[in-house]
Amino acid sequence: MQRLFTRRPPAPTTFDIRPATGTDRAGLTRVTERSRRSHFHLDWWSLDDWLGPTSSEGCFVATHKNQIAGVLVAPAQDAPFAWVRVLAVADDYDANAVFDALLPAALHSLRAAGVEALACLAHPEWLESVLPRVGFTPFIDVTNFVKENRDIPDYGSPEVVVRPATSADLPAVLTTDRAAFDPIWWHSLGSLQRILRDVVHFVVAEVDGRIAGHAFSDLYGRQGHLVRLAVHPDFQGRGIGTRLLAESLEYLIARYSAWPLTLNTQTNNYASQSLYRRFGYVPTGDSTAVMVRETGMM
Repeated sequence: MQRLFTRRPPAPTTFDIRPATGTDRAGLTRVTERSRRSHFHLDWWSLDDWLGPTSSEGCFVATHKNQIAGVLVAPAQDAPFAWVRVLAVADDYDANAVFDALLPAALHSLRAAGVEALACLAHPEWLESVLPRVGFTPFIDVTNFVKENRDIPDYGSPEVVVRPATSADLPAVLTTDRAAFDPIWWHSLGSLQRILRDVVHFVVAEVDGRIAGHAFSDLYGRQGHLVRLAVHPDFQGRGIGTRLLAESLEYLIARYSAWPLTLNTQTNNYASQSLYRRFGYVPTGDSTAVMVRETGMM
């Protein structure tokens, strides 16, 4: 009797690991855009930014019989933390096996660059089981807030000068950013340059000629999203954050009629949450875990 069903061959557990090259672009597109297991945390970067013509910094592929089974992008920046920017596994392969094969190459590259730890947002849900298997542990949750109205209840200190940021401001912005946030959240100077170029609104606050804080926002369709608000610790408690938030909201509303207005912040950042709630932001109930592992562990 002829067999009606054939058993699928077992998924491979060993892969060839190598840096991605420009010639992998088509295969990477298939994996990242067509796979049901894809993670993107690109911010203002794209996959092409890490694909060199002959070798790529922090971008590794797992291949099986010359087919790309998965990709991991974790580029080093000038900070003790790096982030998983892309992780995708082709549908015919086991996600655990592919990530197990890719991760050591990424960690070796990061260690060589002086990076101490690798962070990843545990989103989508399939990552929640994959990450702990290879040493990632919970670090903090990031919670989402939404403001459904366009009211601006307070404009903060009138003595603060708020103006559009320029490229000449970025070294001072970098200093403020690193004084205001833990290292896991630091931007590199290269990231700030891209942010200044790409976002719809980027302002700095000056006090006595010194940059005391900054904020930048972007649009996603009509949704206005506050990406970053930072005040240098030397100037906190003087209404500068309030002024930056009010200026950001006024621009998004007046220029783009943005709605809804959103942001996200760490669940333990109570000072910022107090400011946001005063402006009418409320938690959506959605949060995402940030998970971390040291680059020296394997």
